[in-house]
Amino acid sequence: MATEKRESELKRLRREQSKTRYDEVYGGLSPAEQAEYNRKSDRIHELEGEIQASAIAEQTTGWLQ
Repeated sequence: MATEKRESELKRLRREQSKTRYDEVYGGLSPAEQAEYNRKSDRIHELEGEIQASAIAEQTTGWLQ
């Protein structure tokens, strides 16, 4: 269940990042918008690591049973 929440958050952040990149191309970003983009990017990388670690843990548990 926690993985689903992570995946939902990851999808939402990716959509927001896509919109921000579009906005950046057509109008640029303010320093505050760039900082928010960077914060979301860091969170995306964190979530990807957590999801991957969770998947590996599930596989490992399955192999040990």
